[in-house]
Amino acid sequence: MQDSSNITVHFNTETVDVVSNSKGQISGILIRTVDTGEESVLEAKGLFYGIGHSPNSKLLEGQVELDSAGYILVKESTAKTSVEGVFAAGDVQDHEWRQAVTAAGSGCLAALSVERYLTSKNLLVEFHQPQAEDDKKELMEKDVQESFDITYVKHKGQYALRKLYHESPRLLCVLYTSPSCGPCRTLKPILSKDNRPTLDSLAIILTAQSVVVQQVIDEFDQHVHFVEIDITEDPEIAEAAEIMGTPCVQFFKNKEMLRTISGVKMKREYRELIGANK
Repeated sequence: MQDSSNITVHFNTETVDVVSNSKGQISGILIRTVDTGEESVLEAKGLFYGIGHSPNSKLLEGQVELDSAGYILVKESTAKTSVEGVFAAGDVQDHEWRQAVTAAGSGCLAALSVERYLTSKNLLVEFHQPQAEDDKKELMEKDVQESFDITYVKHKGQYALRKLYHESPRLLCVLYTSPSCGPCRTLKPILSKDNRPTLDSLAIILTAQSVVVQQVIDEFDQHVHFVEIDITEDPEIAEAAEIMGTPCVQFFKNKEMLRTISGVKMKREYRELIGANK
């Protein structure tokens, strides 16, 4: 530790109580030396607790799978635990970020997972706003099949995904989107620019002010097939892929899932993954 004149470290010391003045304001901390039991008051105008890194998961021992440090193990990018119908969120399953704002997102993920699980078991009924007849734009299976061309790089919908998953020797990149997803509204027009069957806009950098789009190296075009899946139009595909939020990208090769990337990442991450598996 560097020498700092305004920092004093009290070793072998524990906090006993908070001392206040006549106005009810904190004026000091009652501390005790562990070795001798001697107590004294340390003058202070503020107190910040460091709560430690021990997850409160003791009641779950022997019931769900924990790691060596006591954190609940969850499947990658989900809130699922080793027990069906049990989902974990927040500090108890996050040994890296813990109390950062990510805990709020983790709780939302777990809540949506529970909702989806209950619905799948017919324990919860989802309500969907009836769609006006004029708004329906359903494609016949024949139309979807006739518009599919495996020589194209870019595709959309579950028919193309199924065909490419079983027949394409290329790296398969699947982008899951939804109409209510803010980042998806940025991604979708970029990936559909000029309706060209290319992957020239997969790399995205999100900033607080703007979205910067950079092209993936041109030689990747003929080594990749790209499919966009709207999870509201193809919910069974999203459920089978265990997609809990959008945007999300999954990479497949030879019917094997290589990686799931949630959210929007930097160009380098997409480039490295595609380059290593083209």
